[in-house]
Amino acid sequence: MLRIALIALTLAFSSCDQPAKPSANKVIQEAGIDTLFTIQQGSKVTQLKIAGTDLEKSRGLMGVAKLPTDTGMIFMYEADQVMRFWMKDTPLDLDIAFVQADGVIAEIRTMKAEDLTEVASQSSRIRFCIEMPAGWYAASQVKAGDTINLAQLKQALIARGFNVQRYFSVTSERAPNRQ
Repeated sequence: MLRIALIALTLAFSSCDQPAKPSANKVIQEAGIDTLFTIQQGSKVTQLKIAGTDLEKSRGLMGVAKLPTDTGMIFMYEADQVMRFWMKDTPLDLDIAFVQADGVIAEIRTMKAEDLTEVASQSSRIRFCIEMPAGWYAASQVKAGDTINLAQLKQALIARGFNVQRYFSVTSERAPNRQ
């Protein structure tokens, strides 16, 4: 019995010497859904929340009555697809940019507050969607054909604790055109 008590005490004291390692959950809690990340769209710097989990994507900007200037949310998906969004329980009008895996903004649409009508992308090659206040894209002169900064997006995903490879694969990024 004494031997067991000594072993337990030895283990307890030896574990006190080791610095605590941050857990993956702690990182995600520190950089959670409300964390804003700088991600450039076209020539405009924006602050975006990242919706990466199914729950985050399903909630989106529901209940948000106002967004600060140049602030929005990016929705992350693992595969190219036609994207479909609606405005259930969302009390403000929003612009949505449908973005390809290579960072090119394919199209921009406006969605009306509380409208349950589905807004779908025309392309099936959409990987990300960015919601900004309605009119933001026109006022900021960011348009279809412009790109988002993928390096900044990847760093933001890492800070949130997400596996970047889930959203980016070697085949999803194409080399820039050289003319």
